[in-house]
Amino acid sequence: MRLFIIKLGGSAISDKSKPLSYREGWVRGLGEVLVRHYKLGSRFILIHGGGSFAHPLALAYGLSRYRDHEQLIGVSLTSSILNYLSMRLTNTLASIGLPIYPIRTGSIYTIVNGKPQLLIEPTHIIELMSRGVVPMLHGDVVPSDSGFSIISGDDLILDLSIKLRPLAAVFLTDVPGILDGNGNVIREFSRTSIINERVTGHIDVTGGLMRKVGIALELSNYVKTYLCAIWDLASINKILNGEEPINCTKFIPY
Repeated sequence: MRLFIIKLGGSAISDKSKPLSYREGWVRGLGEVLVRHYKLGSRFILIHGGGSFAHPLALAYGLSRYRDHEQLIGVSLTSSILNYLSMRLTNTLASIGLPIYPIRTGSIYTIVNGKPQLLIEPTHIIELMSRGVVPMLHGDVVPSDSGFSIISGDDLILDLSIKLRPLAAVFLTDVPGILDGNGNVIREFSRTSIINERVTGHIDVTGGLMRKVGIALELSNYVKTYLCAIWDLASINKILNGEEPINCTKFIPY
């Protein structure tokens, strides 16, 4: 199976400085590329972040650290807005021919000792893909040994990629990779690379760019791992063809 796991970051599908913004044009453009490869036999698992939909709510209710039952309304509202965002993505992608199958992350994942735990067999996800659908999960507020905890889309792409070993794992954001001090894309990024993290003022309760880079470096030990812009369709197309992208960051495991 030509499997790719793709994470649509919050900045790729929304303007994180504007609550409830939705980048439908970018999502549609990506979907058109995925549909072409889907028809040629490639299969996908999509994961999306919460962006300007979930992050403000999670921050308002302090869900980065669950303390007591007074936060349960926040759990409910955050779950609701994530379902709404998932519905919008599903409608956009299905309307151009990609058969998205949304899966509520909190129904199949928990967190134990700070680590994501998949509650179903990975073969169930493979079975869904064998039937032709494209499973789509999202960052979520899930049950944990401390009550509830946030599981990010980055956590999900790491866990599922280690379990299912796709041909490539791709992080999509609103920028074309990790940038150096001059604003140029670092084509290959390893643990010895120096990162220039721009201060954006965006709300992010899941750790921001530095945590994403750490997860991507860990993931590169198992599968080819890239960070690209969602609007860079030429580079995404090359990755799906098994080629090196034009203008993305590839993570190197050393």
